[in-house]
Amino acid sequence: MNELDDLFNGGLDSKMDFLNEAKTTNNDGIYRVDLSKCKDKKKGWRSVVRFLPNLTQEGKIGQSAIEKITHYVDIKNQKELSGWFDSPKNFNEKCPLTDLYYTMQNSKNAILIEKSKQLKYSKKYYSYVLVVEDDQQPELVGKILIFQYGKTIKDKISAEKNGEISGVPCNVFDLSAGKDFVLVVKEIQTGDETYPDYKMSMFKPEATSLPIYFKDKAVFKNVPLEDGKIKPTAQAQVKEFLLERSNELEDFAPKHLTDEQQSKINEITNFLTGKASASYPSGNTAKPASDDFEFEDSFTNNSSNATATEDEDDFFADI
Repeated sequence: MNELDDLFNGGLDSKMDFLNEAKTTNNDGIYRVDLSKCKDKKKGWRSVVRFLPNLTQEGKIGQSAIEKITHYVDIKNQKELSGWFDSPKNFNEKCPLTDLYYTMQNSKNAILIEKSKQLKYSKKYYSYVLVVEDDQQPELVGKILIFQYGKTIKDKISAEKNGEISGVPCNVFDLSAGKDFVLVVKEIQTGDETYPDYKMSMFKPEATSLPIYFKDKAVFKNVPLEDGKIKPTAQAQVKEFLLERSNELEDFAPKHLTDEQQSKINEITNFLTGKASASYPSGNTAKPASDDFEFEDSFTNNSSNATATEDEDDFFADI
């Protein structure tokens, strides 16, 4: 039977996956914390993930995390100018949106300073994780997805690496002696802003070998060790398991601005500084979800004394 026969014989039911939330939630491979799915709002979100090394499809070991600086422009009365931009700072280049923000902040003009709040900033990290427990999204247990996180979780990974928690250094990405990460997320409100708080998240105290998920039995089993390392007889199975994923980490690497994006930034600059009216065609203007732009990672320095030569980490530091 020709597949195109479905057009005429009522066979389109198999093409309605978009109605099935379980099938459409992770088309992009991102593991998301969705606080609307919490059964108890007071307790918040709880799940367990395991950070995984970046084994590429070519058999090479890449960086465990990809770092990406992103801007979101949110001009409420000109949605055609709103959108996402990877910052040239990802490539150690001058960023026009960063410069625009500082220019407006340093203008001593109350209107421009207020308008500068429409320029958002985020530094995020992307890593592979294995979903070990998730009562909110049980269909994801056992899957390898890509987890996007900010400075709060990055600092927890660094603290483990330096042995600041237990006194024993631990690379949480290690297959022989890594650690499961308990994600605890609650909704916090500050003024008119509501944002997810990850501060209560923590790594489990004990280091263990990688848990591998066996779909047929729906159970995890830790990989056997020999002299503290993955047994040679199990290494092929581990490699195969690590590559059982639908998306690649490198797909989330920062990209250079296109000519169209450069033109759009010029339009944004002119509009916000009052030099021209907006007339740019509409693009991707979807507002960031709470897990995309955390409150802690937004532009928040309201000091008119800030200068473009200040250290970036000082200016963009988490609240």
